[in-house]
Amino acid sequence: MFPFEFVMPTKVVFGAGEVSKVGREVLSFGKKAMLVTYDEQFVKSVGFYDKVKKSCDEAGVTLVEFFGVKSNPTAEHAAEGIRIAKEQKPDVIIGLGGGSAMDTAKYIGVGALYDGDTWDFPLGRATIQQTLPVITVVTIPATSSELNGTAVITNETLRRKDGFASPVMRPKVTILDPELTYSIPIRQTAYSAADIVSHLLEHYLGHQLEFAPYQDYFCQGGIRSIMDCMDRLLVNPSDPDARAVMMWQAAFAWCGFYDCGFGLPNSIIHILGHSLSNFYDTPHGAAMSVTILGSMRYYLRERTKKYADFARGVFGLTDKDDMIAATAGIAALEAWFKKIGVPTTLAEAGITAPDAVDKMAPDALQTAAAWGEVDAYSYSERVMRDMFELCK
Repeated sequence: MFPFEFVMPTKVVFGAGEVSKVGREVLSFGKKAMLVTYDEQFVKSVGFYDKVKKSCDEAGVTLVEFFGVKSNPTAEHAAEGIRIAKEQKPDVIIGLGGGSAMDTAKYIGVGALYDGDTWDFPLGRATIQQTLPVITVVTIPATSSELNGTAVITNETLRRKDGFASPVMRPKVTILDPELTYSIPIRQTAYSAADIVSHLLEHYLGHQLEFAPYQDYFCQGGIRSIMDCMDRLLVNPSDPDARAVMMWQAAFAWCGFYDCGFGLPNSIIHILGHSLSNFYDTPHGAAMSVTILGSMRYYLRERTKKYADFARGVFGLTDKDDMIAATAGIAALEAWFKKIGVPTTLAEAGITAPDAVDKMAPDALQTAAAWGEVDAYSYSERVMRDMFELCK
């Protein structure tokens, strides 16, 4: 294992009905909170807003509301939130929603205390030093943003989807109330499942350690738990136990915990997937199910043994020939994606333009360079192009 440091400063409040405690948690930081969330009519119609508002009212907390976050959040929209935060000076920011709302809350939290352009951070022109404290109230468990110090934002002006990270951006408190997820449509739930699997699978398949049973079995077990949850949710989308387990597993899939000791991550699934969302506004989980399969096909011969272990550990395949088992494992994963209703090809994700790969390959390489992975994994525009071709 490689050396590492790991700190988890986030307080987790988990359980059905626990959203009622968000007002109490805000009081640890002050009596004025900025609420960052989706379309106003939507969050009010499904009851998310009312639950948070009631809790804050009972605690004597004043809410500054900022609506309009979309599934692939933008820097342009967040800029207005930053302006409001600088003007209203909230003590804390509440990110209510899934990864997009939580990431926007983080972006606003950093921008509110920075005099320059907040896009300086993903460009590497500035280092994140401080942020307004963030509380997350999760309604779509998928990204692990509730426990990690990362945010992903699209800059529509520059035509870039990029991420920035700092330990100071880890939320101070996260509310994990499974009841808030009962009404998520099954298709959106399937996208979330694919996203969770991508976080578990990416570092598991990409690390180079010869002996890492703790991390490897954690990944295999995590993926199996998501599959078990989806089996139940396909029958009953409001299954309380499945919703609770899925919410907890999502939080730990990419919080930096299970992949401690792996060294530099190989983030190719997300490197490719960001370009799908950047150019075609593909939902993140839908992008992941496509790029997981394409990247696995690309590395099949190089990582045959690892893929075979995955096939045996996750799908119970018994063939002793590693190549046969590895190939069958990819096919089994593709079949599972089809079963839960997420795309497995670019075409199924609605990306059929003849110049799609021409657009996405250089963009993906730029992302790989920004994340410091080009030299480590011999990435080039040709490699990106070949992987995208395997996504067709």
